[in-house]
Amino acid sequence: MRGLASLARSGFSLGPKWWKLLAGCLLAAFLAWGSIYIYGELTAPPPKEAVLQGLAKTLNARSCRYRAVAVRVLEGKESVISEINGEKNLRGVHLWGTLPIIKAEVEVYHLGDVLYRRDSLTKGWVSVPGKDRAAVERLIAEINPLGAFHFAEQDNIDARYAGLEKAGGKICRLYEVMARGTNKYMELYWEDFNYRVWIDRQDGFIRRAEIVAEHRDNSRHLLKIEVELKDFNEPVEIMEPQA
Repeated sequence: MRGLASLARSGFSLGPKWWKLLAGCLLAAFLAWGSIYIYGELTAPPPKEAVLQGLAKTLNARSCRYRAVAVRVLEGKESVISEINGEKNLRGVHLWGTLPIIKAEVEVYHLGDVLYRRDSLTKGWVSVPGKDRAAVERLIAEINPLGAFHFAEQDNIDARYAGLEKAGGKICRLYEVMARGTNKYMELYWEDFNYRVWIDRQDGFIRRAEIVAEHRDNSRHLLKIEVELKDFNEPVEIMEPQA
């Protein structure tokens, strides 16, 4: 644009033919971009298939990082249950963050068959023995947002395409989903899970998700989880914590 302005000031002007050529090039570029966009939308899989493909690709990624915030809504009042950061690779999972509802911090490693947790008093690391594993595994299941993405009955998934939106700086297809999960700990208290899932148009990974569920004993008692995911298949190193 500055170049055209300079030419105009210098007395140089494009003739009608040049303007028509320039307009034609811009129109051709716009039509080409529009054709690619329309083709991408027309060839996208049906909503249910797209969601299942996105879930499979995301859960089977060699590595990723994520952040999740879980909020309890009771009688219209919100309280944060957990704010968790996580990273995973083929070796294991590392989770850390806060549990504001009980004013506690948590950090856990799950590497193969070994569990480590940070002691809240000494701040040192403790290897969790077998007899205490159930409690820690339950904690991991409750605070690990990826556990909420496992669906029990894929035939009964109801998915609807809700348009294009940006998530994590990526253009994504947004889907609204009703499904039943397989997280036995979450389903002790919660039911009627509703999902909003943002799936990257380019690589098919889930970039963002929102999950809302109702308490089994009180439909006005809600659980809301917001998850952001990134760094898929990027180098993520998870080592045993040092004593």
